[in-house]
Formats: sequence, C-alpha cells, structure tokens
Amino acid sequence: MQQQERRPDGTRTRTGCITCRVRKKKCDEQRPSCQACRSRQLACYGFNAPPPVWYTSKTSWEEVRNSDEAKSLRTVAETRYKISRRVVPKTDSAKTSTLSAEDFADCHQPCRSFHLRARFLPHDLRTSPSSPLLKAGVNIWQLQPESIWWDSKIKSLVPDPGSSSHEETRLLMLFLDVIHPITHTFYKLSSSRDRGWMLDRLVSKPSLYSSALSISACFDHSLTQPPSINDIGICSKVRTLQSKAICDLRMEIDKFAAMESTPVEDFVWAGAQILDVIIHLQTLEIFSMLQGHWEMHHRAARKILNHIEICAPAGRRGSKREASVIGATLSSLLPDDPRRRSLEFSICNFTWMDILATSTFGAQSFDSCAFDYLELLQSEAIKPQNIMGCQGWIMAVIAKIVRLEQWKIVQEGQMHGADINAELARQSDQISDELNDGIDKLERGHQHVDAAGAEEDIRQVSIIWAYGAHVLRQFVLSDAQSDESAMDQTLVNACLQKLEAVPTRLVMRTTWPFTIAGSMASSEHQQARFRWVLGKTMQEAQPPGISWKGLIIMEECWRLRRIHGQIKIGWKEAMESLGARAILT
Repeated sequence: MQQQERRPDGTRTRTGCITCRVRKKKCDEQRPSCQACRSRQLACYGFNAPPPVWYTSKTSWEEVRNSDEAKSLRTVAETRYKISRRVVPKTDSAKTSTLSAEDFADCHQPCRSFHLRARFLPHDLRTSPSSPLLKAGVNIWQLQPESIWWDSKIKSLVPDPGSSSHEETRLLMLFLDVIHPITHTFYKLSSSRDRGWMLDRLVSKPSLYSSALSISACFDHSLTQPPSINDIGICSKVRTLQSKAICDLRMEIDKFAAMESTPVEDFVWAGAQILDVIIHLQTLEIFSMLQGHWEMHHRAARKILNHIEICAPAGRRGSKREASVIGATLSSLLPDDPRRRSLEFSICNFTWMDILATSTFGAQSFDSCAFDYLELLQSEAIKPQNIMGCQGWIMAVIAKIVRLEQWKIVQEGQMHGADINAELARQSDQISDELNDGIDKLERGHQHVDAAGAEEDIRQVSIIWAYGAHVLRQFVLSDAQSDESAMDQTLVNACLQKLEAVPTRLVMRTTWPFTIAGSMASSEHQQARFRWVLGKTMQEAQPPGISWKGLIIMEECWRLRRIHGQIKIGWKEAMESLGARAILT
C-alpha cells in the first residue's frame, strides 16, 4: 500500500515521512522530525510520530490521499504557511505577544479618527427574567461538545499543543470550521477556492486577524463556563486579542483618514477592510453579552461609510439611479476580482446589521448615514439570502417600513393628524400588498426547489421573515394610542405556525421575526408555543444563536403587559425595562 517517493533519477524511495508524502512535498528525511514538518509544526508521521490509524487502516495510497484526515493535514499546513508569511512577524515576536491592562484600558475605546468619537455609557444590566430553559440551554455547545472543531479528526495532526503559533492556527481553523457556519449559515465555504478566499481575507490585516481570533477564543472559552447571559466566553486571552485588534484598527483608521480618495476603488476597498474589523468586534460583543458594546461599533461602521460616500469624488457615482459611490464601485469591479467578492460580503454584513438595528430601535436612534443600501437590495447587487437566508426584497421592505416610521415621527408636529394617517394607511397598504404577493410566491416556490437543499431552507426562512415584517408594519405604523387588544393576531399566528414547522437547525436564522412576532403574542397559549420553539431547538441539540435573547425580551414584554394592562408595549419597552439594547441577529 505504501507509496514510494521519487529520487532525482526517477526511482522511488520509502524513506520520506508520511506527512510529506501526503502533502506531496520533498522530505529532507532528518530525524527525529524533518524540516518541512518542523517549519509547519506538523506531526512528522513515521519519524517522530507513529503512523496514524487513518493511514494504516487504508488499503491503497489513493484512499490515504483522498481521506478527510489527509485533506485536513494539507489545509493546516497551508494555513500555517499563510500565517507565517502574512501575519506573524519573523523577528521581535515578543513585542506583540501581550498587552498590559493599561494598554487595554486605553485602546478599548471608540475609534477616534475623523470624528469617530462616539461616547459610550455602559448600562447596568438588571437581572433578567429567570427561566429554567434559559439556564439549561444558553450555551448549546456545552450540551453537544462532540460537534465542535477540537474534537474532530484534525486534533491528531499537531503534536505540540503548547506552541503559540499552533494556538493561533487552531483558533483560525475554529473560526473557519465552527464560527463562520454559525454566523453565516448560508455562505458555504465548500471548496478549496472558497476557503482560500476566506483565509486570505482573514490574514490580510493584523486587526482583522486578531478580531477573528478573539471570537474563536471567546467561543472556545465559553465551553468551560456554566450557562450565563453576560461575560460568555470572556477571558484574558479574548481581551488581549480584542485590544490588539482595536489598537491595530486605530492605526489603520488614521491611515485611511489621510488617504487620497483616488483611485476610488482603492479608497472604497480600504474602507471596506476597516468595516470588516468593526463587524468582527461587533460580533464578539453580541456573542458574549446580552447587550454588549455592539451599538458603539455599529455607529463607527456608519461613520466609515459616511466618510467613503462624502469624501469620494462625486463624479465616480454611478449614472441613472445609482447614487452610491460604494454601489458604483461594486458594479465596476470585474466578477472574478477577489475585491468584489470581499466588498459584497462586507456591505451585505453591514446592511443586515443596520436593518436589524434600525427596525428594532427606530432609525431616529442613529445619526443619518450617507450610504443608502436600498437600491442595492432592490437591484440584487447584494443578496443577503446567500449569507443569512432572508431574501433581499424582504430586507428592502423592512427598510421601507423603518423609513415610513421615521417619516411619521417627523411629520407628527408638522402635518394634520388626519393627513398623516391617510398617507400612512396608503403606504402601509402598498407594503402589505408587496409582502402578501411575495409570501404567495414563496409558498408556491416549494414545488420548484429541492426539499433538502439550500434553496428550500432560504424559502422557509424568508417566509418567516416576511411575516415578521408584516407584524413590524402593523405595530409601528398603527395609531400610538391604540389598544394592544386591537392588534390583529392573524399575522402573529401565521409567523408562529411557520416557526413551529421550520427545522430547528434554522431557528437561529429567525431570531428577529421570532422576537418581533413573539413580543406581540397576546394569549398565554401563544406565549407557551413561542417558548416551545426554543425548547424544541434545545432538545434537538441545535444551536439557538441569539434566539435566547429574544425569549428574554418576549418574557419581559409579556410581563409588562400583564402589569400595565392591554396597552401598546413592544420589544423596545421590554428592552428599556431590562436596561439592555440587544441586537436580534
């Protein structure tokens, strides 16, 4: 079964280590470990490590080469090579190994270039409603640890767990193999080209690299903690990586602020790379806290995009309806340009987060943003369904509802009440018709897609989001003085039925509609059914994502309505009562 190595004269030898032969690399045959394995910190199988079972159990060399373990070994070796070439300094490594507490206290502040000086005042979180379900299941991965990366076949490939560079590799692979599928379920890294693109992206900037590792370290440490709602996975390693990412980010922002705006593609690209880091830092806050500092980071992201749109040459804006510099740049990049894929990914991530933030708290909660993504959604220049599962037209409708609510607030002091209500009713009906037509198409769509494929998953998730948008429209555009009992429960029930029917592995992708619709549930029977959706997810050992936060908010909303009677109390009032503004991603 053993495959021989070729000598320069064309003959073969069996004296090279198994690891090099699997990788198709020349082996210098040094003992006890060859130079190629030492440089990548791989197990030198056949020399300093015995042949592994996955090697000896195969009947042919082809089986060895095509095995998952061999592919993993090659991936680990490639990852470490890229890290050593593009991130890890060759000298003076001690200078970046640790940061003092004073360093962290200084750098864990809002980014401070070109007016990124948003002040953050932390809230004192009150005790959230107790729930045996939440106490038992906030941290789903503790219930099924065999599903995480470090218990996979890769763990046998590294003989030296104390190596710092190995630890970085392990965290980076954890990000690719566990974190990314959780945060971006529908954005598959199914080929070596996909993984190579993501890997190149993550190691392209020190700040992006450190921020990604901070998320992995947070997740990793959370497996050793009891379930909680705050400080999940937070430890000194996470704080060190987080502070390093912020320090590096501040330097990158300074360079960006001083950067010439031409060529515009380079200017937009530089801003998008900064946006990627901010979104990672935001993700860490969302993962580890009921509230966290996500809002501070999101305001910074909006300022980055403002800077791009305002400072880029006006002449580079697209013609016709394309008014955004970012949109024009996106369309100008060739389809095979890696920057286009990365820019689409960055902008889609921001758009998703911004729609969640503004729809949950109202557009008036944030300063205006010069970057308008509505046209990008409507033209399908960005496709959030390929990342988060919800179709772009639904996200566009939610953005329209948010803007209509903002218009309503602005006009209340300037127009006659009857005129406002008439215009609201007209536009609300248009939005309702758009949602109903879209839902009808989605309902009929199951006849044309694979029942076990990604398209069917997107269809089911999108229907739930569409009903959630319906509930949002009904609640925020109704008369502020209306009684809660007057709220039509038809749409809440429709959303609930879809949530009960969706596979539990997709529940984590529906946190926003789950919370919006659940907060409006008026009967105890409905409320019990919303609890059951999360309970079933936990029982089937599926990751709940942030839906546990949604249930906390719902419980508080229901409690407040019981206390104050049937009045118009929603998710915003519930979060105000909890003292936490949670983002429902």
